[in-house]
Amino acid sequence: MRTGDARFSGLADQLKGMVAAARDLEGEAQERMHELHSADPERFVRCREGEEPWPDELQAGFVPRHTCRDECLYHDRGVLDGILQCTCGRPPCRACAIVGAP
Repeated sequence: MRTGDARFSGLADQLKGMVAAARDLEGEAQERMHELHSADPERFVRCREGEEPWPDELQAGFVPRHTCRDECLYHDRGVLDGILQCTCGRPPCRACAIVGAP
């Protein structure tokens, strides 16, 4: 720090350490996601879509993602390559059944 005040330089050192620790934790989380994707691709997709919690996420109180207002890439957005990802005709939203409409 340009002020010469030791309190500020100490704070800067603490922040550098926290940023490094956050990067390490992020790397570990990414590695676990890659492992899940390799070991169980179907579960990875369910987690990504918010249908079930990630393995490291708290299971208690988990509510699936609201899908009732999802748009279909193909039918609603006109993306021709989106036909294989059509979401039309999905069953009712599980989150609405658990906590009500958004």
